[in-house]
Amino acid sequence: MRLVLKADRLIDGTGAVPVENAAVVVESGRITEVTTQDRIQTGERDDADTVTVPGGTLMPGFIEVHTHIHCSAQADAYRHITTESNETFLMRGVQAVRAALSSGVTTMRDLGSRNPVIFPLKQAVEDGIVPGPRMLVAGTPITTTGGHCNMFGTEADTSDEVVAAVRGQFKSGADWIKVMSTGGGFTPGTNVRAPQYPVETLKAAVQDAERLNLRVAAHCHASAGVRNCVDAGVHNLIHCSWLAEDPDELYDYDTDYADMIAEAGIYVDPTLALGRLNQLRGRVRPLGAPERDPARRFEILRDMWDRGVKFVTGMDAGMTNANFDDFAYIPQVMVEEMHIAPMEAIVCSTQTSADCLGVLDETGTLEVGKAADVLIVDGNPVEDITALHNVNSIVKQGAVVKREGELLI
Repeated sequence: MRLVLKADRLIDGTGAVPVENAAVVVESGRITEVTTQDRIQTGERDDADTVTVPGGTLMPGFIEVHTHIHCSAQADAYRHITTESNETFLMRGVQAVRAALSSGVTTMRDLGSRNPVIFPLKQAVEDGIVPGPRMLVAGTPITTTGGHCNMFGTEADTSDEVVAAVRGQFKSGADWIKVMSTGGGFTPGTNVRAPQYPVETLKAAVQDAERLNLRVAAHCHASAGVRNCVDAGVHNLIHCSWLAEDPDELYDYDTDYADMIAEAGIYVDPTLALGRLNQLRGRVRPLGAPERDPARRFEILRDMWDRGVKFVTGMDAGMTNANFDDFAYIPQVMVEEMHIAPMEAIVCSTQTSADCLGVLDETGTLEVGKAADVLIVDGNPVEDITALHNVNSIVKQGAVVKREGELLI
């Protein structure tokens, strides 16, 4: 049966002017028409299933590029990840992917979970055993001995060991490679202001990943780590915090390297909504965590944006306070703190993130022939970006997941 989706307007994900009085027609999981309601070729007379949301906006499904499905997102997430079994992780993961899909995330990338957990879960979603978004997964991240996320990572120190780890993840079925190029706040004792790997080791990882048609995402807080990643040709920078080696300096933003990131087309996931969620949910800064200057951080991100850096939408879901159904805070913070236009934030959340993940031919925009990953949100997010919190209806690959406010999974 054909599925017809109707709303007051349509945002196609490309940044084009919204289409008024819009309709999308879906057949066999694919978009067959993107049109206006008065020009629709398929209607109720053709025994179509129709979803109509007055006042609503049709748009592509959200694309979340940074999750850890087996982390709890609770205040004691570190204790959970260091004490719980893979079976418990898997149950957490089932909840996580369902929550993400229920919020409008139709494609998600997991950037660090144990192989025995994430690969079976991805297969279960593909087989329809559990509900969840389309998934791309990195499996266990590659880190140094005792390095960031070593408790669920593959420890590798030399270039040869890192290359062997890349090949091991490829053999396991990874869609991406995740490397921890600096320390991180989630792992006590690691140094967020210093690199874990020299540029030569990162370059070896990138070259071998590319040989295997894989791309590399790298966690990087320290400015020295950011520069190493850029010099190594890493494809996606995670956090990109520009932390200075000297804690008294806080940041060491390098505009020359920002220009190199833009010129090379490296995608940046700044995980910029985490601070907002910690404010909302009252997190106390962990002992030893680096000081932050949010205003300066957003100045840096806006300067990177103005230089042409491509931003993608990752929450770091699974970390404390970052729930799997929190996606809409990312474009909201982009608009409210980076001061970009709502349409620009929507494009980051859809087309640009799909391009980063290598799935733009399949999803990320509303175009004929693409998978029917479609949302209808109440209101107009171009006028009020917080409308993205109000997802009325969800279609994932042609299947109705949420219909006029009622969740069906």
